[in-house]
Amino acid sequence: MDDLDRFEPGVHSFSGTVRTWAMSTAELVTDSGLVVFLDTRGQQPLPPGTRVAIDARKYRPCHFVTKVTPI
Repeated sequence: MDDLDRFEPGVHSFSGTVRTWAMSTAELVTDSGLVVFLDTRGQQPLPPGTRVAIDARKYRPCHFVTKVTPI
C-alpha cells in the first residue's frame, strides 16, 4: 500500500438494508446482520429500508462507497 493511499487494497461488497443515510455517512445492516459504517460522499441519499448492494474500499474506521446498486 502506498504511504499516501489511505485505503486498504481491494474492494469489499455488501448487500443489505439501509439503516440511515445522511449527506456524507450511512449505516447498512448487511444480510448477515453486521452493521457497516459507510462514507457516502458523492452518492445519492437513499431512504431507510432500501435494499442495496454496495461496493466499497476500506479505510479506518469505515468504508468509502464506490458503487451503489438498488436490489
